[in-house]
Amino acid sequence: MRKTLFLMTGLAWVGLTGVAGAVTVTLTPGPADPQYFASLAAGESDFTLGDVTWSLVSGSAATEKGSVAGQYAAPLGMGTSTTTGTTYMSVQNGGTEQAIWATPQTRLSIYWGSIDAMEADGILNEVSITIDNYTLTGSDLMALGAMGNGDQSSPTNNEWVTISGLGPFTTVDFHDAGKNAFEFSLGSAVPEPGTWAMMALGFAGLGLVGWRSKAKTGAFAA
Repeated sequence: MRKTLFLMTGLAWVGLTGVAGAVTVTLTPGPADPQYFASLAAGESDFTLGDVTWSLVSGSAATEKGSVAGQYAAPLGMGTSTTTGTTYMSVQNGGTEQAIWATPQTRLSIYWGSIDAMEADGILNEVSITIDNYTLTGSDLMALGAMGNGDQSSPTNNEWVTISGLGPFTTVDFHDAGKNAFEFSLGSAVPEPGTWAMMALGFAGLGLVGWRSKAKTGAFAA
């Protein structure tokens, strides 16, 4: 089935497989240097970072720095040195790394390195979100303009991939279904609308306290 493309910040595809409602995927080419995993050393697969718990579900996956030929390659802009590069996650052939958020999310931003979409050769990256069995693969990203051939140096194959309009989810599986590794980092999470409402009420309360404090100070000065 032919997929409809249109322009937003980058390229976007609406109505992706498996989720009720208007799910939007946008691509923005690299290079980029997200700092999400930067505090971690290489070799970590089970840890908690902020409000997200990461764990190895199957196969092999771990945080890495830089690039090692035949094993993993840093997303474009994150540095190729195994000592000074920025840490990212690398999921190896057949592996699955799972992330569980403490609070529900409706949006996911991934810096996806050297996108692989060669299904015929058994090389495919895949993100699975446990809400309506939603999945997004390297092949899907090709329909949006990504090269999909594993190129490590092309901006159009190292992209910010933003998925929005999802139903509330907490669990995401990052899976590599082929010969090459799936390398990625994350952007900032977006709280659920209810969380924003609570934050807004909190700020409103602070504003009221500040206003009352000023009013009292003015009355005293008079």
